[in-house]
Amino acid sequence: MAKFCTNCGKELEKDQSFCSNCGTPIENKNVTPPVESTVNVTTNTTVQPAKKNTLALVAFITSLVSSFLCCGVFNVITLILSIVGLLEAKKYDGDGKGFAIAGIVISAIAVFFFFLLLIGGIIGLFDISSSTAYDI
Repeated sequence: MAKFCTNCGKELEKDQSFCSNCGTPIENKNVTPPVESTVNVTTNTTVQPAKKNTLALVAFITSLVSSFLCCGVFNVITLILSIVGLLEAKKYDGDGKGFAIAGIVISAIAVFFFFLLLIGGIIGLFDISSSTAYDI
């Protein structure tokens, strides 16, 4: 096996004690040549911008708007949109998960209160219709 200089990497003769190129003293053990490493700075890959889960954001915004406007049936739709947005978050590496969860919570609370008002209104409607004439 050939020996190489540890300083400059030049191949040495068999019984050489000094490198003829740089003058470095040579030990008797086998020395492997230095390995050149190259770094490929230019790559042909393009970085794609991260995709955004717009459905989760839209569901969150519509759940806020519909809860402030007390749109009962629309709250059910935003609840469904928020659930779908949460399921879609897996495709987008979790993007929009927080918006989807917030949309679900807001829509669920709004739907709950809407049904409470609806049931209260129906009970009140039957209560008024079952009463008799007002006595003075």
